[in-house]
Amino acid sequence: MSEIQSFVESIFDELVAIRRDIHAHPEVGMTEVRTSALIRSELEKMGVDEIQQPLPTAVVGLIHGTKGPGKCVALRADIDALPVHEETGLPFSSVNEGVMHACGHDVHTSVLLGAAELLTKRREEIAGNILFLFQPAEEAATGAMQVLEQGLFRRVPMAGMLALHVWPGLAQGQLGIRSGAILSAVDSFEITVTGRGGHGSAPERACNPIPAGAALASALTTLRANDLPQAEPAVTAVTCIQAGTCNNVIPDRCILLGTIRTFSARTRAQAKARLEALTAGIAAAWGCTAAVGWTDGTPALCNDAGLAAAMEHAAVSVFGKSGCVQIEPQMISEDFACYGSEVPICCALLGVGSPVGLHSAAFCPDFSVLLPAACFLAESAWSVLEDARA
Repeated sequence: MSEIQSFVESIFDELVAIRRDIHAHPEVGMTEVRTSALIRSELEKMGVDEIQQPLPTAVVGLIHGTKGPGKCVALRADIDALPVHEETGLPFSSVNEGVMHACGHDVHTSVLLGAAELLTKRREEIAGNILFLFQPAEEAATGAMQVLEQGLFRRVPMAGMLALHVWPGLAQGQLGIRSGAILSAVDSFEITVTGRGGHGSAPERACNPIPAGAALASALTTLRANDLPQAEPAVTAVTCIQAGTCNNVIPDRCILLGTIRTFSARTRAQAKARLEALTAGIAAAWGCTAAVGWTDGTPALCNDAGLAAAMEHAAVSVFGKSGCVQIEPQMISEDFACYGSEVPICCALLGVGSPVGLHSAAFCPDFSVLLPAACFLAESAWSVLEDARA
């Protein structure tokens, strides 16, 4: 066994210990004080060249390859947890009541620390620089934009930025990748339907907004089929309806909350416009008025073709040809997409073969994914820098 192979295998126990620690001590966005301190400590132990904290709970490490000059590639992991009560029953379950790593960010963080250790060990073989970004507040979809506001990539020009996300729908030992859109944009809406309140015994003297809201909720489920380009996927979901306070009062208002998920700027704009038109028409048909408020979320995550090819090459080398899968676009969103406004980006989906999905109180990927995923990220960074020299 070569020295590097022996070293790779030796860090598995370290990654397991780090992942257990992070999983047991989850922290929600912008409160990741303990997590970021652990990350900084681990980077210091590795001998990473530069360590900064552009935000109170963000950590950035940088290593300089000693083989010669070259470009810089960034690897990113999100570090925040969710307000979920854990139900895994595992011995390393969350000790913070009502907070859990239910989206695999404990895996992402541990894997990136593993990749950093592997790459730091091979510093003399690297021509260029590698940046490690541990980002807070992904779940709130604000962390990436806050990092960008600090001007990080204006100070450190990037050849590209890479990430991975655990994926329950792929078998363990598989890596999903594609060029172009891989994760969707998401926009949240709040529709307020206004009628005229009154007594439940005399609906003819009122204008009940609840039937209008119910009709609107039903109609919005057909928005994709009837109004948007068939070649471009889109999903509209009404996830909350709020109206009334008791059984004999007709309320003045009915509020609907939901999201629209799309993959292109054109479909995103069309979906919003059509939702507003449907809302106005259906409310008017019931004698009500309606207003739509929008909260724009993250854009679609579009993988750069060159970076996708480099990550695919790395996936084949780590997982084998059969372990590298051309995955279809997925209707989930990630604020990693925001970095695409300043640097080329690429995100891969790491199969964990989980019977439960992301954000479930029972979600907990197996530890065996840690080492191959760390090797994959390290190999991806290596591949990008080699391509940049060619």
